[in-house]
Amino acid sequence: MAGWLVDRGARRLVLTGRTTLPPRRDWDLDTLDAGLRQKIDAIRGLELRGVTVEAVAVDIGNRDDVLSLLDRRDRDGAAPIRGIIHAAGVTDDQLVTNMTDDAVRRVVWPKIAGSQVLHEAFPPGSVDFFFLTASAAGIFGIPGQGSYAAANSYLDALARTRRQRGCHTLSLDWVAWQDLGFAADAQIVSEELQRMGSRAITPAEAFAAWEFADGHDVAQAVVVPVPTSADGSGGSESYLLPARDWSGLSAAEVRNELEEGLRRIIAAELRIPESALDTDRPFAELGLNSLMAMAIRREAEQFVGIELSATMLFNHPTVAALASYLAKRVAPSDDPEDDAMALLSSSAGSVLDSLFDRIESSPPEADRSK
Repeated sequence: MAGWLVDRGARRLVLTGRTTLPPRRDWDLDTLDAGLRQKIDAIRGLELRGVTVEAVAVDIGNRDDVLSLLDRRDRDGAAPIRGIIHAAGVTDDQLVTNMTDDAVRRVVWPKIAGSQVLHEAFPPGSVDFFFLTASAAGIFGIPGQGSYAAANSYLDALARTRRQRGCHTLSLDWVAWQDLGFAADAQIVSEELQRMGSRAITPAEAFAAWEFADGHDVAQAVVVPVPTSADGSGGSESYLLPARDWSGLSAAEVRNELEEGLRRIIAAELRIPESALDTDRPFAELGLNSLMAMAIRREAEQFVGIELSATMLFNHPTVAALASYLAKRVAPSDDPEDDAMALLSSSAGSVLDSLFDRIESSPPEADRSK
């Protein structure tokens, strides 16, 4: 983003983040980790283009930290800040029923507290622009990201509030960027978006959408690639799974084979030995996040041979519970009540997928500005 701003004429940048950079005299030390080295190289690249860069470690949600930074810049006679881009974000995937106050606070703090502090420090009329980088998660919802979706929806509301007060404010709700941010595992994200009839966007597409939205009188823009063909298919191939025949196994054999296979898949994704994976331990305690859930779901579908809902791992949060649920899906029980419960669970878990399908097939709305 900093490079894009420079392309548009910016010559002074104040970059804030939680990471404290070492003194400049230590920037060439071999002991620096890869993350710090990448940040330092990026700053040097900007400076080679004639840009003045001030990198500061700040908790953007802490009002005192932000005001202290602004006071220091005023005392030093630094150039005033003329525009804001708020791009902070943290995820911690859990079902709402499992969330603790600390877990919610950890996710909403950078976006909600951070944007509110910036809103108060730079009230409408004090800056030329105020951009908020949000997420399409606040529009579509992603299993396990309830607090993250709420935090991004707050950014959308703040943008509308500032816009109504005459401030040039824009909240951008985009899908994952290819190879960047939380979507660094691009293959998993790409496959999940493809199921929705979409895909990750390139940085060039993100910036082009930003430019386009910035040129219109809107407070919020959703940046999501959508099918353009008449039937809404976008020319993409159907998602097909190889059928698997479980009929030759007893119910107990199906249950055991499912548990062994799921244990192998989940242990591999969590990068732990199979022997260390307690089949009754909740996935949340093992560090499962939404990207891992996407990958596990994909592998499990190939293993089991049926399409699975996006909420599967959250509704059945242990290996044992998941194996029991899938056993009822692939090997119907002699008890009609068990079959009915399995069908009900499957239908309930597919609600999100159905909503995605409806969104994908809906015709685009007319431009309200016309």
